[in-house]
Amino acid sequence: MTPSTAPTILFAGGGSGGHIFPNLAIAEQLAQHSPHLGVQMLVSSRPLDAQLLDKQQVDFTALPVSPLTMRWLSWAGWLSRWRASVKTTARLIEQLNVAAMVATGGFVSGPAIIAAGRVGLPTALVNLDAVSGKANRYLARRVGKVFSVFDVPHWVEAERIGMPIRRAARPGVAPDEARRHLGLKPNLETLLVCGGSQGAQTINDMMIELAQRSVIDSNWQVLHLSGPTDEAKLRTQYNACAINAQVTAFCDQMGLAWSAATLAISRAGAGGVAEAAVNAVPTVFMPYPFHKDQHQRLNALPLVESGGAVMIDDHAEATANAQQMAPLLRSLLSDTARLQRMADMLGRHAPPDGAATVARWVAQAAAQPG
Repeated sequence: MTPSTAPTILFAGGGSGGHIFPNLAIAEQLAQHSPHLGVQMLVSSRPLDAQLLDKQQVDFTALPVSPLTMRWLSWAGWLSRWRASVKTTARLIEQLNVAAMVATGGFVSGPAIIAAGRVGLPTALVNLDAVSGKANRYLARRVGKVFSVFDVPHWVEAERIGMPIRRAARPGVAPDEARRHLGLKPNLETLLVCGGSQGAQTINDMMIELAQRSVIDSNWQVLHLSGPTDEAKLRTQYNACAINAQVTAFCDQMGLAWSAATLAISRAGAGGVAEAAVNAVPTVFMPYPFHKDQHQRLNALPLVESGGAVMIDDHAEATANAQQMAPLLRSLLSDTARLQRMADMLGRHAPPDGAATVARWVAQAAAQPG
């Protein structure tokens, strides 16, 4: 391949939408203000990554690296994939005339930043969660700039920013128009259920229990982003319970989904929390229960403390979750005044967009003489 003459920016982060979408948001800002800079995404080899980026028509390279496992018999294979990923990144840096790199953490970012550091490339890490993971703590010492969506006590040099949120996840139309576009009834209040880019099994199972208990009355409809596994089952269950519902595995226009919503039930990944806030949608957060550091709870805590959200435990069992959720959901669905107060509180605490801040750093770094 002939080396590129136009400068390119590498964006590293994959394995979930939570790592990919912030990079897309930054790239959008970069395209607006520095259109001469090319963009190349470094993602994982998981099928989801390709599915997300194919829809965005963004150039990307899938690295073979995988999360580090504690099973020592697998370490040789992991190390081989790590080294191959460093080598692939180094080759791209040379071929694409790369001027800078932005990484959003996670296992894809590690080999990418190592390769960039070896050639003195300007690098930045964007820390997205309230508790920095092991990968981010390792990488923060190896980059020239750290941005963080949350205050992290041991990173005194980090620049605090808002969550980078892509345009497709921001508000843009009135609720009735968004509902029409999504195939919903325009005049019905709408409950948005989302578990992240891959869905959430325990939330899906809970919603089936709630449907069977007739918790959702005829004044409401459901927009359920289910992930691929339970899409057909949920659609069948909602129909059997005579609930107006649209079920889809994934929505790539989250701005429409949030605009349609009166209330949401959601995981508490940093991206989902920020989207709920910027769209001012009252939300019941159910943090992923199996993270040892419980960082999703801390992600959602500022919105809960503001009065704009509620947080409940995910007991990882459908009946227990439904028993906990049913009285809360009935109360919220019947109290429009409370929902409006929650929305107002979120509107007052809407986070700034961090994408523009990171994009400015990228443009300045790329303009420096090599």
